[in-house]
Amino acid sequence: MKNVIVVGAGVAGLIAAVKLAEAGCKVTVLEARSHVGGRILTEHAGDAAIELGAEFVHGEPPELFALLKELDLPFYELTGSNVRYAPNGTLSAEDEEGDDTKASEDSDAEDPFALLERMTAWIDQQHQNEDLSFCEYVERERVDGDLAASATSYVEGFNAADASRISIRSLAVQQRAEDSIHGDNSFHVTGGYAQLPQALAVRLQKAGAILRTEAIVDEVAWSAGSVSIRLTSGEALAADAAVITLPLGVLHARAVRFTPVPANILHDAGRMAMGHVCRINLVFRSRWWAEIAHPQHKALQQLSFLLPTERTRADEPRFHVFWTGFPSLDPVLTAWSGGPAADRFAALNDHEIAHIACADLARIFGLTNDDVLDQLVSHHSHDWQSDPFSLGAYSWVPVGAVDASKSMSQPVRDTLFFAGEHTDITGHWGTVHGALRSGLRAAQQLLQED
Repeated sequence: MKNVIVVGAGVAGLIAAVKLAEAGCKVTVLEARSHVGGRILTEHAGDAAIELGAEFVHGEPPELFALLKELDLPFYELTGSNVRYAPNGTLSAEDEEGDDTKASEDSDAEDPFALLERMTAWIDQQHQNEDLSFCEYVERERVDGDLAASATSYVEGFNAADASRISIRSLAVQQRAEDSIHGDNSFHVTGGYAQLPQALAVRLQKAGAILRTEAIVDEVAWSAGSVSIRLTSGEALAADAAVITLPLGVLHARAVRFTPVPANILHDAGRMAMGHVCRINLVFRSRWWAEIAHPQHKALQQLSFLLPTERTRADEPRFHVFWTGFPSLDPVLTAWSGGPAADRFAALNDHEIAHIACADLARIFGLTNDDVLDQLVSHHSHDWQSDPFSLGAYSWVPVGAVDASKSMSQPVRDTLFFAGEHTDITGHWGTVHGALRSGLRAAQQLLQED
């Protein structure tokens, strides 16, 4: 059996290493950080699990569900009420179908999700080489201004993308992929997502693999059937093949040298984009939003997402989306900004960002800033854009690049095998289950070559 080095101990690298080690390969995993998990990072504030990176199990992905059950990691479905807020201070709850209980009398009015469905149907009828950015599609279809703004805000926030560049063909692929796994449902891993990579690390070591943390790769030198990986410490390790799970942002920065350069892989990596987000988790003394005397009191007691009724244009850094972990009753609200809007926070420190989030909550609920700040116990965040081992949050697909991930998923002379959420070929870019699928695929490719 082959001697394999796996670069990166995120979910993609760990599952590939587990499958290879359990198949009898000699496996060494090199992780630059002091811990496993990659962009899964959980802290704890009292009994509350605080997710600083990946948080949701999106939909019901069979591979991830099966793995969580196999590792005996419980998870629970997120329920509760989505509440929308208007600029005039009005709060309105959505029903179980996602309809606003105080919606306009025009029941035929299209919402952003209906627009995305219409977009998917349209692009499916076009030639396979046809593609537009989301903004180009909105302009082509002459979408109403308010709807266009709301849909653009959703596309940018959810995908951490620039709507003027993101491919509608990729959005259609993503939409179908989500529909196939009941993507409207979301789950949390009880006690924190970091338990998943930690459990995989235990399993791979039981299978005889070597796991090394704080092992920063400087260069991957290779030829057909041979790999030499040099660490920044100067140490060199040899193997027959390597699974490379470097995040897209790290590939963009050429932070790891390849000798020779796998030109096609890096070219296709350059065609994709790495998204930016700003999120901060606010831990409060109590669930104060559930205690407010308001006509939507019941919905606020079961608050899931707090969302704007319309896109709010602002040049200054602002948060427009918040969520809880309901039915968990932890007094935690997560503030989120994705895409170009997240860049407005770049020059701010965590303390300043937390104050902005609290001010935005005060504005939404008609409170003073001090009312909210007096409830604040702690705030938690991680700057994935500045993190040298990620250089961004997660990937998205610009116009004309929908085939890039498939190209990156192909082995390089049966020696280098690339994995990671950006190489997923099933439309689940930017997700843990996308990373998981890519790691399983890379392991299978390597074992087939043995």
